[in-house]
Amino acid sequence: MKAKQYHFVRRKYDREFLMDCVFFSEADRKVSLRKPFCYNFHGIFIQNEGQAKIAIENEISPLDKGDFIFLRANQVREWMAVTPDFSGYLLIFENEFIETFFKDPLFIHRFQFFQTNQPAILKCDDQFLLEHTANCERIKTELDNLQDDSHHYIRSLLYTILIQINRAYIKTYNLSTKLYQDNISLRFRKALEENIRKKQRVEEYAALLKVSRSQLNMAIKKTSGKSTSIIIRERLLTEIKRDLLYSEKNISEIGYELGFSDSSNFVRFFKRLTGHTPNDFRSVHSK
Repeated sequence: MKAKQYHFVRRKYDREFLMDCVFFSEADRKVSLRKPFCYNFHGIFIQNEGQAKIAIENEISPLDKGDFIFLRANQVREWMAVTPDFSGYLLIFENEFIETFFKDPLFIHRFQFFQTNQPAILKCDDQFLLEHTANCERIKTELDNLQDDSHHYIRSLLYTILIQINRAYIKTYNLSTKLYQDNISLRFRKALEENIRKKQRVEEYAALLKVSRSQLNMAIKKTSGKSTSIIIRERLLTEIKRDLLYSEKNISEIGYELGFSDSSNFVRFFKRLTGHTPNDFRSVHSK
């Protein structure tokens, strides 16, 4: 089933403001169940009541009060088994907002919770939940009553939320703290998201970043514990699965668009990593 894409409403507040914070509940904003969707922007959903399940790139996870769900741009999701008391705050923002708001083109890539090879859910205690729902309410109130200095206040609140969530995420999943300041790794992460459908070789990314292959491998190993080739392969596999499940392209078309010289190479690559042929995977998992 093709995923519906939602686009950011840029002028909701009578001026262009590329972020928003809304209170979301099953009661006042009907959740579309079992329908795949994606955003062309990033989001963080902070669940403060109820239960649900969410499928993220076809991986199903149960959700409960205190869960932070990271909604990465273009990542396909489905809501399932939502209870009537389900509610929470949805923080959404475009890349352009983050890059200009914080004057840092790599800002979004500094956070481990927005890496596509990391889990998309963080479970938190009541105190952490209360602190950040309060910050969301402050942002929501400020957006509804914009003043000349509102962007400074909202920037400080959003920065606090992102930093504290990232610290909690790193601690929960025992991840490296080195990514935040490693320029080569950050530039690689950004380049990977922008070029994965056309570039799948370590040498191509080294050339793009104007570093040697060994420099790139050293940086990626230090920040992720994995080789550059494995990171590229994992990201490519995500792209393949997305096309298999949420597009009407045939197997040959998918392989060709993702740089495989022929269908047999594509099938071998996919089966080696998943244990299934692309056709079998599509048959089992497609809705």
